[in-house]
Amino acid sequence: MRTLMVIAEMGSGGAEAVVADLAGDRLERGDEVAVASDRGWRTADVAGRGADLVPLPLRRPGAPALARSAARLAGRLRRRPVDLLHTHNVRATLAASLAQRAAGRRAPLVTTVHGLASEDYPRAARLLRGCADVVVAVSDDVADRLRDGGLPADRVRVVENAAPPLRLPTRAAARAALGLPFDGTVALSVARLVPPKRHDLLVDAWARLQQDHAAGAAGRGLGEGTGQGAGEPPLLLVAGDGAARPGLERRVAEAGVADRVRLLGDRRDVDRLLAAADLLVLASDREGLPVSVLEAMTAGVPVAASAVGGLTSLGDVVELVAEPTPDAWADAVRRLVEDPGRRADLAAAAGLLVEQRFSPAAMTASYDAIYRDLT
Repeated sequence: MRTLMVIAEMGSGGAEAVVADLAGDRLERGDEVAVASDRGWRTADVAGRGADLVPLPLRRPGAPALARSAARLAGRLRRRPVDLLHTHNVRATLAASLAQRAAGRRAPLVTTVHGLASEDYPRAARLLRGCADVVVAVSDDVADRLRDGGLPADRVRVVENAAPPLRLPTRAAARAALGLPFDGTVALSVARLVPPKRHDLLVDAWARLQQDHAAGAAGRGLGEGTGQGAGEPPLLLVAGDGAARPGLERRVAEAGVADRVRLLGDRRDVDRLLAAADLLVLASDREGLPVSVLEAMTAGVPVAASAVGGLTSLGDVVELVAEPTPDAWADAVRRLVEDPGRRADLAAAAGLLVEQRFSPAAMTASYDAIYRDLT
C-alpha cells in the first residue's frame, strides 16, 4: 500500500510522535510511505527509516501558505498516486482535500484530530464532514465534541495515542548530564510554548511556592514556623519552544523565580529529562491525549495535569488539577513534593494502565484496521 501522511510539522509534539510511529509501522509492513510536512527534527527520523519527504509550507499561517501546500501536494499526487491519505488536524486535512481535487485523483482520506479549542469543534466538524472518510479522535472527549459539532457518529473512530517503552539512563547519570544536583526535587514540563499550554500558571505557581518557602523560613527564624514551606521549592525544567517564549522569559524574571524555573528550549532528550525528574506537570487549557503524559507514565514519573479533555479519562493514576489558578497548581505540586508515597502510588498505577491500554502495538493495529477497511 502506498500511503501519504500530512502534518503541519514534524517536531517534538505528540501528534508528530504518532506520525513517526505510524510511518515506522507501515514501513515495517512493507508499505511505501511519504510524509509531507513543514520541516522539524523528526523528518530525519522517518527518512532514516525509509519514508519519502514532501516539504510543505503548512506551518505558516494564512491562505497563501495553505494554497501553496495544496498545490505542492497536488503535484505529488499526479506524479505518485497513493492508496491512502492520512492527515493530522484540520489544516492538513483541508490542504490534502484541495490537493486531491486539483490533482483529479481521489484516495480514501483518514484524519486524526488531536484536540482543538472548544469553540473550534463545530467549524472543524463541518470541514471534516466534507473532506474525510474517517475521522479518528485520540480520546472519547474529542470524539464527543466532534459528534456534538455535527460530525456523523458513523464517521468517527477513537484510537488513543500510545507511548513506546523508553530506555532511561539512571537518575544519577541523567542529573549529571544535565548539570543538576543529585538531591532536591525536580519537576518537568514538556509542551510547546504556546498560550493554551498555560506555562504562565506554572510560573505563577512557582512564585507562590517561593513565597511560601520565604514565609516559612521567616517564621522559623522567629520561632513561629510550623515547618510548612521549609523545603526549597522544586526546580522546574520547561522543555519546549514557541511563540510564547519571550513573554514567558519576562514572566519568570518578574516573578523572581529565575533560579527555580529553567526554560530549556526544544529538546530531543526527553528520556533523559524524565529520568532526572520527580514529577511531570502539564497545565494546559485543553488536551486530546498528550503523549508527554503517556511517556511520563511509561517512565514511572508521577503526573500532575489539568482536568481537561482526555486527561480526565486517566482516572486516579494522575493528580488532576481542576482549577486553572496558580494557587491550585501550587497546592497540587506541594502535595506531591511532600508525599513520596503518593508519588510512588501514582507511578505504579500509571505504569499498569499504560501496559493495559496505551501500547504502540494496540494503536498501530487499530489504525491498520481502519486503513484496511478503507482500501
